[in-house]
Amino acid sequence: MATLLIGAAPSRAEPWKDCAYNDRPIPCRDSHSSDGSVRIVWKDGKAMTYRLIQEGFPLSTLRDSLGGLWEREIYVQGNAVFTNKANSNLIFVPLRPETNRP
Repeated sequence: MATLLIGAAPSRAEPWKDCAYNDRPIPCRDSHSSDGSVRIVWKDGKAMTYRLIQEGFPLSTLRDSLGGLWEREIYVQGNAVFTNKANSNLIFVPLRPETNRP
């Protein structure tokens, strides 16, 4: 039996952030789980989950869904940079979405 919620507001997706992959701007959304994992969904449809291997601050080590190791650095303002030392890939995720967009 399905439940119908009358008057309930539709859920809103988080706004896109001004992220970058290897210095190429691509909007993304990130979500964080209580176990320390991070999921990044890119506006082009790609997504990846990064599981926490070694927690630290400002540096942590995470493993992506394909087995790659990433070093995540959290900067003072809350922005994060993920670096894969094996292939030099770099992901930038700002703390907050850009608020000046129309």
